Amino acid sequence: MNEDKHSGRTAGIVVTHGKLADELVRTAELIIGAQEELYAVSGADLCDEHVIDRIRGIISRRGNANAIVFIDYFGGSCCINSVRAVEGEKGIKVISGVNLPVLLAFATKRGTMPFEEMVDHIIRRGRESVKVIDL
Repeated sequence: MNEDKHSGRTAGIVVTHGKLADELVRTAELIIGAQEELYAVSGADLCDEHVIDRIRGIISRRGNANAIVFIDYFGGSCCINSVRAVEGEKGIKVISGVNLPVLLAFATKRGTMPFEEMVDHIIRRGRESVKVIDL
């Protein structure tokens, strides 16, 4: 049987500056309900090594499931620390530019499509959510 192990449970780790990760996860759960394996990691008041250790701790508990690390912006310390934490791991993607539509797409689509297809969908949803509203 050629089952795509990546279409099953996928962990999500939101890594941001300040308390943004906590608030994004909390807000997503207010909208769609409590989520298993969706973690918030804040870079506030932590040195780089502690952030890396937290991410690695979550990754180590995932077993053979995939994971997506969502970061607030490309090139910042959260990005650098996330990449360092998952370097060499299989089945993990790091996506920059996390926003609420991205997290909602992740939470509602994980387990419903193959991993790579889900990643493409999440990125597309994030891009589509940025709009100018002409009045």
